[in-house]
Amino acid sequence: MEQLDQLSEDVINEIKRRAGKDFRSDLVTRTLYSTDASIYQIEPLGVFFPENTEQLAAAVSICAEAKLPMLPRGSGSSLAGQAVGKAIIFDLSRHLRQKIDINPESQTAAVDPGVNLSRMNRAAARYGLTFGPDPASAERATIGGTIANNATGAHSILYGMSADHLVSAEVLLADGSSASLQAVSIEEARRVAQQQKNGILSQIYAAALDIRDQHAQEIRTGWPKVWRRASGYAINYLLPWSPTLPPRWYLEDGNYPPIAQDQLNLAPLLAGSEGTLAIITRLTANSMDGS
Repeated sequence: MEQLDQLSEDVINEIKRRAGKDFRSDLVTRTLYSTDASIYQIEPLGVFFPENTEQLAAAVSICAEAKLPMLPRGSGSSLAGQAVGKAIIFDLSRHLRQKIDINPESQTAAVDPGVNLSRMNRAAARYGLTFGPDPASAERATIGGTIANNATGAHSILYGMSADHLVSAEVLLADGSSASLQAVSIEEARRVAQQQKNGILSQIYAAALDIRDQHAQEIRTGWPKVWRRASGYAINYLLPWSPTLPPRWYLEDGNYPPIAQDQLNLAPLLAGSEGTLAIITRLTANSMDGS
């Protein structure tokens, strides 16, 4: 891996030219972003502050072309070093925090990834709604980071984890291409997987279907016998299946995880992935009755 002091000026200039001028590689910025709320300290290669999704997509494409590691970051409230690394850090909390669209009819919230969780809940509260998972860091955490580490909180026995409330997500994949992840029929998932024009997205759907079709029994027999877990990818949501469920699960039909058996939704896989599967540019989450 190239170190920052060896990084080609051409790469840095290309990011500033195509993606935006607010790319910083000075020692002060790298030192500030070398820590989060954990005990770890790792100096990044540089920090980019995208002002919009187009700038972020351009930066991801450039980093992919140059084979530079990327690390999306919210407020840096992570306790296990998830927001630090020898990578180009994308700070999504500075500018991508403007849009909060509450739909009281569908009881959903469509938001930018850098929106503060408590701010989103204050907006939802005007309609008597709230986002169920309530981590202690809500006053500081972004909704993107909340999803990325599959946050739960004190009311997890009722509302489960963040993965249980992510309806859909607009994302950037490893090559900078955009994709919409949402519930689709199994037939539609197979169609996407077979179309090579979809690029990486086809490969992702093909892998998800292979897990669902070929490894369901292995997951059921070898999965940890708990519902509350945030480590590793939540591939059990592809089945969908869970060995247990929150003891006071709020849905009356008891369906857990809340995904129809005849559908495939890749969005919940983002929960707990810490930005390693895709970079969220906008997400839609459930907001339930907060009274």
